[in-house]
Order: sequence, then structure tokens, then C-alpha cells
Amino acid sequence: MSEITKLSELAVYLKYAVATYSQHDYEQLHQELRARYEQQIMEAFMDHHPGWSVVEGNTACMMYLYRNWVFAKKEEEENAAQLVDLADDLIENYEDCEEEFLTAETVVKTMCIADQIYDFSQRILKDQHLFIFMFQAKHEKEDSFCRCMTTSDSSVAADIYMLVSHKDLEATPQSMLLHELGHYVNIALTGNPEIPPEDFALVTSLIGVNYDNCDVTEFFAHCFAMSLLNEPELLNVNPFKTVPLNHKQMFRTYFQYKIQNL
Repeated sequence: MSEITKLSELAVYLKYAVATYSQHDYEQLHQELRARYEQQIMEAFMDHHPGWSVVEGNTACMMYLYRNWVFAKKEEEENAAQLVDLADDLIENYEDCEEEFLTAETVVKTMCIADQIYDFSQRILKDQHLFIFMFQAKHEKEDSFCRCMTTSDSSVAADIYMLVSHKDLEATPQSMLLHELGHYVNIALTGNPEIPPEDFALVTSLIGVNYDNCDVTEFFAHCFAMSLLNEPELLNVNPFKTVPLNHKQMFRTYFQYKIQNL
């Protein structure tokens, strides 16, 4: 897979694998992906952020497959069916493009702010490893998203997909990344990305937002982003300039309390 750098190329490869691979070939592919995964974990450790990795190009394609394919040790048909589904999803929902929306350096700087303010890696990620995928591609429905998965201990984790924006023209790359981190905070607090903490209703009432008439999980993620976008390094990429400062300070207080008490 070393020559694959685009999602369209990955889709072609997966179709080829399904047409030609035996169970032994699937096993060898999984071993190759596992070795690259372990390499990424070690590199993240050496870069002093052992909880997360920013991946692009060939590494992103390989880790995409590793994270989304549940290898079946004895079921060739099951492996083939999964790869077909992944290939179809890539073909139907993603389109390669040459635009550069976000750089790895920017992602690292933004993640370091979340670590500095909230100790994000230690308190939110804990023993899980977060992959932040950077694909030069557009998604049919989303500019960025969290893709959830169930871990071996039955807890819920997620990876973040940062794509070329074409839906929300007001958001900045940094605000979008922080928004997705907000969804991860939601998962850490409740175990379910669709269920916000019960006490978040107090926050919405204090700022006059109708809890029943808004998409609460999306607003929760927005509030997490706003709690960090007033940091000096992010002020010039803050799209929430009309939100009162005292509201943003309240969001900071709320998230500090929730994260420190995890």
C-alpha cells in the first residue's frame, strides 16, 4: 500500500483486493497495517504527544483502513464484505481535490493548546489514541466529523476527519478541529456522542438558549471550541466574534470543571 496517497486510489485498491485476495493475503495486509499503526504510536511518543497522531497522505490511507476494518481471522468472506463497504463509501461520499485546507503544523499547534488548557490527552484521551486524518478530499455531506468506534473494552472512542471545507464557509480550520474535539469531550463525559451531560442544560439556560429547540450535541461542541478560541494564538481565527466574552468565559469554567473531574 506504500504507493497509495489518495482516497480514490485506496478505493481502487480495496476493489482489487476483494477480487483477488485469499484469507492469507488479508492476514498479511492486516499485519502490514498493524506494523504501521505501531510505528505511528512510537512516533507520537517521540514527538511528546503520545495520545494523538496527525496523519496525511499514505499514512492516512493506511490508518483509515486499519481503524475501519475489523479483521476477521477465519472469515475471508467477512473481510471481503467489509472492504467492499469501505470502497463503496469512499466512491460515493468522497472526492479528491488539490486544495490545501489545513496543515499538519496548524493541527499540532491547536492540539497543543487543548493539551495546555485542559490536559486533553491525559484527561480525555487517557489510554486511547486519537488519529486526526487530513485528507485532500471533499465529503458529500460533511466538512469534518468524528467517526466513532467501539474499543476492546466496549467503551466508545473516535477519530477526527478533517477534510476540505465546502459547506460551512464561516468556520476556520482551527474552529472546526476544536469543534470535533468537543464531540470527543462529549463521548468522554457520557459515553455517547448523541447524549450531552445533563448539567449542560444549565449552561444553555444561563445564556438564554432554548435547550429543546437546538441541536444540543452540536452546540456543546461549539461551546468547547469557543472556550479555547480566545487564546492569543487563536484569536485571529475565531469565527465567534459576536458571542459575548462572559459567555465564552462561562464555557471555559464549565469545561474546566467537567474535565478536571473526569
